[in-house]
Amino acid sequence: MTGAREAPGPRGHWFWGSLRERRSESLGFLVRMHREYGDVVQWRMGPVNRVVSLVNPEHVRHVLVENVGRYTKGSGAQRLSTMLGNGLLTSEGPFWMRQRRLAQPAFHRERLMRMVGMMGEEVEHMVERWRARPDTSAPVEMADEMARTTLSIASRALFSTQVLGEADRVLPSLTVGQQVVNERVLSLFPLPLSLPTPGNRAFLRARQTLDSVVFEIIARRRRGETEGQDLLAMLMEAQDAETGERMTDAQLRDELMTLFIAGYETTANALTWAWYLLSQHPEVEQRARDEVAQVLGERAPGPEDIPRLRYLAQVLEESMRLYPPAWVMVRQAREDDVLDGIRIPADPRLIVAVSPYVIHRQPRFWPEPERFDPERFSPDRAAERPKWVYLPFGAGQRHCIGSHFAMMEMVLVLAGVLRRFRPRLVPGRTVELEPLVALRPKGGLPMLLEPVAASG
Repeated sequence: MTGAREAPGPRGHWFWGSLRERRSESLGFLVRMHREYGDVVQWRMGPVNRVVSLVNPEHVRHVLVENVGRYTKGSGAQRLSTMLGNGLLTSEGPFWMRQRRLAQPAFHRERLMRMVGMMGEEVEHMVERWRARPDTSAPVEMADEMARTTLSIASRALFSTQVLGEADRVLPSLTVGQQVVNERVLSLFPLPLSLPTPGNRAFLRARQTLDSVVFEIIARRRRGETEGQDLLAMLMEAQDAETGERMTDAQLRDELMTLFIAGYETTANALTWAWYLLSQHPEVEQRARDEVAQVLGERAPGPEDIPRLRYLAQVLEESMRLYPPAWVMVRQAREDDVLDGIRIPADPRLIVAVSPYVIHRQPRFWPEPERFDPERFSPDRAAERPKWVYLPFGAGQRHCIGSHFAMMEMVLVLAGVLRRFRPRLVPGRTVELEPLVALRPKGGLPMLLEPVAASG
């Protein structure tokens, strides 16, 4: 790397570097650093750890698309694996490639379209539950409601069963697991799980509970006690085209846990942000409702309706531009690299960060970047943008395998709610960002549900 230079960035505190700013104003800090220092910015997180952040689409392509063998997911994926195991989100190299080949047919568009009816049923269950509330004027916690519905859809799509039937065990375990994983991913020095701290013990109990539920579902399917044209069946039937191998129970567990937890949480957060934005832009909400009335009327949606609900998809795409649930992707260099004359050493103490949140706010790609405008994703305007500036589902080989599933699910949730309710933010409520592993509204999102006429 002769002649390569260090990336510019703030000096920060002599010991802490920019760690305090990163923690107190995480997303604002990232946006500001790129405005001050350019496309490649470096700062310290503590005495030895460093971050190099990228926003140029050519740099994104270099790291995430063209040189995937040169960059690994690193320690962040290892910390996620404590909960998810060695699944598609955390595995690397040839094993990841094999698992991706095995899982890919399960996410073929034609197979996903068969799930439209099931997804619609779950949305109707949610709507009926809202209608049956003792006090329909009381606010609902929209973040929780979206999580509950996406969890129901995920469990039926994966297992043809409702794990919410074991809600007393599953939901608290999911909550504990996610809390601990968030803490471990964001910690500079996470404690080993072998230490018997109260948090570690609670996490291990939660993981054991979830493992017991998933392994029992797999065992019952192996014994022929259950059946279903679900993702579990597809994954169990999948064979590696090169070796003829199928997934073991342990591999099935890791993939199912990854799809189950990562899938439902990110989708729930994306929907929650969409409801927040729609409540702040009634003209957009009305146009979306009009589209639902025109396309569906009073009938249940079918597979043929998904592409016809185009404006709803644009609303979701713009919402994920402003508030991408996967707000940052991190990599570590396997070998020394140079990016536009800037040194990227193969150092485990250095993280390469690509933040969709920051990239989605670059004015050169997104005029008036803070403005909510679903028309940005009309076919003509979308075609004018350079590639790699919109990354809600990642990029390259590791583009989210469930992106089509998630979009279809979210369109159906919006459609089902909009023709029955007008969600409104509770008056006086201030919404703050909470950038944990996923980006979510801090403290939830309480909303009032105003009934609307069935015709819109």
